[in-house]
Amino acid sequence: MPSIPRLLPLLILLAACRTGTPSTPEPTEGTSAQIENRSSLDADIFVRRNDGRVSRLGFAPAGETTTFALPTSLTAGAAWVRFEARPVRRSGEPMVSEPFPVRIGAQLSWSVPPQ
Repeated sequence: MPSIPRLLPLLILLAACRTGTPSTPEPTEGTSAQIENRSSLDADIFVRRNDGRVSRLGFAPAGETTTFALPTSLTAGAAWVRFEARPVRRSGEPMVSEPFPVRIGAQLSWSVPPQ
């Protein structure tokens, strides 16, 4: 059986691991987008800024709601954004949302209509 002096470093290491930072990230003040894809088609979601720049945001499976963090690089300097859902298999028509004003910390919600 190991002696107490040999176990002491291991006990210190275990104690340090328990008092570390939490494994779940803290909530941020960033802007997010909640996209409800009511379509029967999987879609790639894009963000269209008022200055004409278009950036891919991510993938929204058919029939599911997906939440995306909107990086500051997509929202900084934009007065408003629109979302565009493009079917991944090109079997439907792209859908574009109404304009959403950009505010830090806001959650923007858009529902992709059924196709």
